Amino acid sequence: MFEFIKLKFHQGGEFEMSAIALTLIISIVIIVERTYRLWLQYDLANSGGFMAAVQKMVMNNSIENAIRLCKKARPKLLPYVLAEGLKRANDSAEEVDNAIEHATLSAVPKVAYGVPFLATTANVATLLGLLGTIHGLIKSFGAVSELTGSQKQEVLGQGISQALTATFFGLGTALICLMAYGILSMKQKAIIDDIGKNASRLTDLLYTRKMKLKGSK
Repeated sequence: MFEFIKLKFHQGGEFEMSAIALTLIISIVIIVERTYRLWLQYDLANSGGFMAAVQKMVMNNSIENAIRLCKKARPKLLPYVLAEGLKRANDSAEEVDNAIEHATLSAVPKVAYGVPFLATTANVATLLGLLGTIHGLIKSFGAVSELTGSQKQEVLGQGISQALTATFFGLGTALICLMAYGILSMKQKAIIDDIGKNASRLTDLLYTRKMKLKGSK
């Protein structure tokens, strides 16, 4: 296996293949890190059930219990945003909105971090593959113009092999990056939408609670 990889690196041009491999490694590190963060650390899978529990506590005027519930669920991002709003439960609606907005602005960059860079690595891999293609073609045309006989055929074949190998590796790396970028972007959007939806719901709940308390006086 190692000999096969070594052979392909030699065929595709060591500089171009090494640069594409480095791009692939960087991309995989980003993909693994973002997958862990978005699916296991930041996303609250049962956000509906969690919000129902918070709603029950808010309407029962158990704000402290709701805040404790949110703190237990960290580092999930939705509970963090909800906790910041719940801390202002007895303040004005504008102060509640400001607290939630500030918490959301703090949470969103954590979700978005790193994902756009995969679009860059996809482009870089494609361009490096193209560079390898051009390098291989230059070698092939040079063989046609300068060499004769068997040497000409050998160098011509090496140049074509380099062009095709580098192109294949570059496009394959770009495909992996673009697919990961699409999947991670969808997950990122889902988390942000879930935070926005439930944050608005909490604002309405706190307003309803306040009106209920005023009516009971």
